[in-house]
This record gives sequence, C-alpha cells and structure tokens, in this order.
Amino acid sequence: MVDQWREFRGTPEVHPRWTLIALSCAVVLVAYAVLIETWRRILLAWGDRLGFVDAARIYFISNLGRYVPGKVWAIGVMAELSRRKQVSPAAAAGSSIISTVVNIATGFVIALVAGWQAMDRASGGHAVIGVVLAGVVLLGLFALPMVLPQALAVVRRVTGRDITMGTLPHRAIYIAIAGNLLAWTLYGAAFQTFSAGVIGHAAGSPLDYIAVYASSYVLGYLALAFPGGIGAREMALTSLLQTLGLANVGQAAVVAATSRLWLTALEIVPALLFLAHGARPRPHAMTARDGQNS
Repeated sequence: MVDQWREFRGTPEVHPRWTLIALSCAVVLVAYAVLIETWRRILLAWGDRLGFVDAARIYFISNLGRYVPGKVWAIGVMAELSRRKQVSPAAAAGSSIISTVVNIATGFVIALVAGWQAMDRASGGHAVIGVVLAGVVLLGLFALPMVLPQALAVVRRVTGRDITMGTLPHRAIYIAIAGNLLAWTLYGAAFQTFSAGVIGHAAGSPLDYIAVYASSYVLGYLALAFPGGIGAREMALTSLLQTLGLANVGQAAVVAATSRLWLTALEIVPALLFLAHGARPRPHAMTARDGQNS
C-alpha cells in the first residue's frame, strides 16, 4: 500500500484533452443509438413497432432504474413504458428481458475474447479455457428461444408471478447479439479515446480497452447491491488497467473516477431531458383546455 501511495503521489499532473473527451462522448451516444435501434428491431421481430424518439425516451428513462439496488427495476420500467406506447405485453416484457440478458452475456463474451491475450499471459497459457467459456455462453444465447420459457416457468412457480412473453422469435436473438456486439466495440473505442483525453495517452490496443470496459461494466452490473455498480465497477476498472499495463495506479484511479462521472452524465442528462420534455403541456392539450374553459 505504501508503494502504491507513493506511485499515486508521483503521477504527473493531469491535463485533460477536451477534444478527445468530447469525441468519446459522441462515440458513446452512437453506441446508445445502436442499442436503441437494436431494441426497436427486436420489437419488430415480435410484430410491434415503436418510433426511434419514443424508443430513446423509454431506453434512457428505464436506465435510471439501474441506480436502484437490485437493478431489476430497469427491466420493469422498460416493459411498462413500452406498454403505454401500445406495445403488446408479450413484446414489452420479452424485449426488455432479452435486451438485458443479451447485453450482459455479450459483454462477458467480448471481454473474454478481446482480453484473451492478456489472460493468456496472466494465466500462463490457459486463456483457452476463457475462450471456450465464451463459446459456451454464446451458444447459450442462441439457445435462449428454447431455454427462456423453461426459466420463466421456474420463476412463475417460485414467485407466483406470471411473465407473459409469448413465443420468442429466433430473429430477435440474432438481432440482439449483433447489435450488442457492435455496441460493446463502440464502448471500447470510446473508453480508449476518453482515457487518452484524461491522462494524455492510451497505451495498449483497442482490444485491451474493449476487454477492460466490458469486464468492469459486467462486474459492476452483477454487483446487485451497488446502485449503478458504483464502487464495484471502479475497483475492477482500476485493477484491470494496471494488470494490462495500460496505466499506473494513479492514472488508473483518475480514469476510473472520471469515467464514472462521464458515463453517469451521458446516461442521466438525456433521461432528465426526456422527463422534462414529457412534463411540459403539449400545445394541442393546452388549446383543448382553453376551449373548455371558454
């Protein structure tokens, strides 16, 4: 601990490169757009339609549920807001569950695949185990149309709650996997750009940053007691950046802390803007009320 503290104190002063930080924000927003469009395509596979703006509003507002301990609230909020937009209950519940499950599973897969070289060095040549595990998880995703109804039946018996999803379209799974893999790649590129903007350089390859970002995100999400993964994600991020030789302890701590602010702002600000816009009286509603008062 003493050596780490000395290394932290010896870290050069940080001079943010705001152009790179702004670029990283733009890439994250593109990743969000990919996920939103992926969700719309999943709904379409179920036979329902939702406009992009409505889908974006539901996506960002439901994401606020991740900051409540347990994180399952986000799934329920997404399903409920979808139903209010005339999406069928089966498609609303099914698409929200599929989106979450595939997002975390593909994050786990891409972390293992992108980071296999680093794992190989750290494990003394045993990274093939991780790659095999990634393959098993990916095959499990393709088997979801058969497995998920059985899992929901178990949930129904244990909780007494009936979750209606109807028949899970195979095409929805393929769309979800492709969209999420693309989004994780964009997240990794954004994280590498952000790191360079914060500490002045980004050592390592793009695959390293994809692996670090995806690993820390998934670990933070699975820490159900931590709202938004706060704390768990930062510890994982700091450790992984050092393990892969991407930063020293001081730089890793700075990147972990500032990236939390970066991502939180990019999640919460759009949600608050959508909520504020939804709270405004609509012109046609005001006209109708004025006509009634007259």
